[in-house]
Amino acid sequence: MHARNKELILKELQSIVGEKNATAAKHICYAYSYDLSFVKPKLPDFVVMASKVEQIQEILRFANKERIPVVPYTAGTNIGGLTIPERGGIILDLKRMNKIIEIDPEALVAVIEPGVSHAQLAAALAPYNLRFGWPVGPPSASVASCAISHGIGGMNARYGLQSQEITSMEVVIPTGEVIRAGSCAINPEAWHSVLPMPQLDGLFKGWLGTTGIVTKLGINVHHSPPLLKIFTVCCDTVEDMYSYMLNLSNYEICDDLTGVSWWLAQVPIPYPYKPKPDKDPEWFSYATTYSFTQKEREAKEEIWNLVLNQEKNKGTSIKETHYPEEALKARTQLPSQIVGSTKNYCKQGGAGISWPGTFTPAKKWAPVYRKWKEILISHNLSPSVRMSMYRGVHYGMLRAMIPFNKQSEKETENARQAIVECLRVDLDMGGMPYKPPVDFAMEINKRAHPGYLMLLKKIKQLLDPNDIMNPGKLGI
Repeated sequence: MHARNKELILKELQSIVGEKNATAAKHICYAYSYDLSFVKPKLPDFVVMASKVEQIQEILRFANKERIPVVPYTAGTNIGGLTIPERGGIILDLKRMNKIIEIDPEALVAVIEPGVSHAQLAAALAPYNLRFGWPVGPPSASVASCAISHGIGGMNARYGLQSQEITSMEVVIPTGEVIRAGSCAINPEAWHSVLPMPQLDGLFKGWLGTTGIVTKLGINVHHSPPLLKIFTVCCDTVEDMYSYMLNLSNYEICDDLTGVSWWLAQVPIPYPYKPKPDKDPEWFSYATTYSFTQKEREAKEEIWNLVLNQEKNKGTSIKETHYPEEALKARTQLPSQIVGSTKNYCKQGGAGISWPGTFTPAKKWAPVYRKWKEILISHNLSPSVRMSMYRGVHYGMLRAMIPFNKQSEKETENARQAIVECLRVDLDMGGMPYKPPVDFAMEINKRAHPGYLMLLKKIKQLLDPNDIMNPGKLGI
């Protein structure tokens, strides 16, 4: 971008948000140019911090007119390169828009701005004895960004993804207009449901910030039952662990039902790869249950014992096991600063971490894991894999957290190649990546039905005729 043009653009942006809230300073732009993933850093031209909807409207009208790319940004804690600008332009940081607009303890709905963090919402819900499905991630991460990107949390086995908890939304589309989707579109005070209307909120969920900027989000929140019981088991094989998880899922008693490989159970994850000791089981599982009464808790324990005995009678390798207290806290006392801190996963690797994170039919977990294990070990990387059931047995998540030495281009590229190889295996088995970096989008699009790609392009062009919103991220 020509220096003269850059100076004029900066002055225009400063006139919208104030001189201190828009900059082209290289050291600040650099801080927004990278994340922990294998995605190569790319500098934005400007960083702008908005504090209200009207400012976002003005910025997008100006950017649309001048055809300047705009990348929405909150905490930048994702590990898919989702906010690394592919074509420069403006990073629009929404951290200052951090109001919790409403908590309705009867309707069990909260309305938040995009800058509200998991820690902030947790603190606000606590006096009402309410909770949300906190992800195992940094407390500073954005609730709204996680939800609109189909993120996961600690209650997915019961309620599904964070995006399935969305009740309504307000969005500024790329041409600057404000739109609403869900019940708040009909009554500005009603934020309770996206149904039974056309689900226009789907135009802004899973689109990686390429169709608009969500400025207000309604989400379901839930009561916090007082009695917690976590059931923990271990198995020698992925097939035995899947058998147990499938069986237990059928009873729908768990808020979270997850299995982790030996390598992911180590904190930090071993980098480079190190073999599992022969005496150790390969898989560990925790099943988190909450109850309102002691009898309810006992009933859930009875079901779990039934499942455990059934699995033993099948002749599987399942055993009840002790799960470290610190790790249990990290799964229940969320937002977590223990295991949930991403740095704990990657601190042996040299500050790099990425994943093939996918929604994979649970019956395909075992064959996919077997192939992933071969691929990752051949690249000298640990097969640090997680499997989680969502909404009973209806679908599940299969994810490998892969640390690597980001200070080395060679080691970073090695990890990228391994992760993309793993993704191909999963796509061929019917899996779908979430929060996908551009490398993943390319692989998805190779397999996509032509009508699907045509529809994506038409919707993107309709909402964003000048292709300014996080351009290039969809790989189309």
